[in-house]
Amino acid sequence: MKKSLSLNAAMSAFKTLMNIIFPLITFPYASNVLQVENLGKVNFASSVCGYFLLFAGLGISSYAVREGSRYVNDREKLSAFASEMFTINMISTALTYAALAVTMLFWTKLHAYTDLMLVLSLQIFFTTIGTEWVFTIFEEYTYITIRGLLFQVLSIFMLFAFVKTRDDYCIYAGITVFAAVGANVLNFFRARRYCIIRLTRKIDWKKHLKPILIIFASTLATTLYVSSDTTILGILGTDYNVGIYSVAGKIYGIVKNLLSAVLVVSIPRLSHYAGVGDKANFNKLFNNIFNALIVVVAPAVVGLFALSREVVLFISGESYLDAVTPLQILSLALIVCLFGWLYNSCALLPCGREKELFWITLVSGLLNVGLNILLIPRFRENAAAFTTLLAELCSMMLCIRCSRGLVTVSADRRTVGSVLCGCAGIVLVCTGVKALALPNLICILAAVLGSVAAYAAILLGMKNPLVLEYLEKVKVYSSDIRTPRYKVRFSKALRTLPEAIFTAHWDYCNKILRWILPSRKTNLISIALIATALLCYDWSLSLKWWSLLYILMFIICLAIPDYLVRQKTKK
Repeated sequence: MKKSLSLNAAMSAFKTLMNIIFPLITFPYASNVLQVENLGKVNFASSVCGYFLLFAGLGISSYAVREGSRYVNDREKLSAFASEMFTINMISTALTYAALAVTMLFWTKLHAYTDLMLVLSLQIFFTTIGTEWVFTIFEEYTYITIRGLLFQVLSIFMLFAFVKTRDDYCIYAGITVFAAVGANVLNFFRARRYCIIRLTRKIDWKKHLKPILIIFASTLATTLYVSSDTTILGILGTDYNVGIYSVAGKIYGIVKNLLSAVLVVSIPRLSHYAGVGDKANFNKLFNNIFNALIVVVAPAVVGLFALSREVVLFISGESYLDAVTPLQILSLALIVCLFGWLYNSCALLPCGREKELFWITLVSGLLNVGLNILLIPRFRENAAAFTTLLAELCSMMLCIRCSRGLVTVSADRRTVGSVLCGCAGIVLVCTGVKALALPNLICILAAVLGSVAAYAAILLGMKNPLVLEYLEKVKVYSSDIRTPRYKVRFSKALRTLPEAIFTAHWDYCNKILRWILPSRKTNLISIALIATALLCYDWSLSLKWWSLLYILMFIICLAIPDYLVRQKTKK
């Protein structure tokens, strides 16, 4: 039986959110306890095991979901198909373990990582027996989310309980495996509710092998493109270099996942427009997403670049300060990465250009690998970050070229101009806050809150079209908030107030009180000045004023009536 689409979307979004929150909790603790070298060991060994995990999985999961969905209502056919997929996966897993054993035997560098490789390689076996694709076929997103959340919470407690010293890196590796695939043991038994899975000799290799290998080739190209940095850095560099780069990469990944949310939710609708041939709405939605990315990504990149040192200190501590430069380089890569994703996921993919996507990914991956081999021996972790930037740039340019004729982009000048001015405001705010020598966490909070306020004020002041369009969709709970066309002097208002009260003219009292109260603009400016002044004097005293400013701004935006927005946007 099909599940509610809205529930599936909510569970998927919640799972994605937890996958972002989980490393924010665990990574700072682990990086501070294990220190740079041991964290680098874990990340290098994990990157190597990742390739073997990829070969063990082939493209079976994606292929099984696509083909298995046809047999949802036929348990017998689904059981036969699932048994074929499981058997193929077990064969590939056995071959992968044999290849891993040979690699560890002849690659002397891995001898120092034997214990870590043994622990991390457990992920290969548990991923195979977990048959996650069965639950995806039946849209069991609620079960997948709750199960994953449970094991993530357990792994957090295990991390704080068992990882106490820098020598506990093998325990930390085991906990990461437990968090990732521990729940797959439950999957193995629960899958029997939907079908019977067993090893079988009846496999239609001719039917299954080719599409599986095609999907695997695409996945391999993506892995070369995304994960080769850490592996090559571990081979040509040291554990220290890997540990430093892992901090920058982790922060980069978290921010990228947050910002890419605007793309993920748009793909189904774009696919619908492309499928029905509605090019007008396709172009309109694509351009809306393009302008939204400009508004969202630019301030995030500027803010992350300006606060790179403070963010690294907060996440991992002083021993990881060498990660500041790679993080600044990767923050620049966010721009080309997300706009590359825009053309990749919102133009080529909905229009069925998977073949072009494969070649783009392969070329970018090979470029990344080649530049890493060339530059890492000299520039270490900085080279890994720089090659990621170049590979993302190459991917974006190729995606734009292949999207010609599919979509026409027209960037709004007012949007670009207001965003550039807003980014300049963010730079000024961050520079000013950093000059105050505040505690690190307070500095980050003050800079972020101040930057958001400055950025929002500049966009509103310059009438950014996207912001005005958003305000038009804000729910208005009171339409009777029009201000009078004229305003009397304060002294006259006070003189007439007693008479209005005694004669019970309450509407007139309301008007007089509104004359007496300061304007919204005066309130905003006054509170902002007080908060800024107190921030320079004593940051703790300024917190309530900053909070009051944000609450007031929210209330004002919430109460803007429709007719005012229509006047501003001339609609």
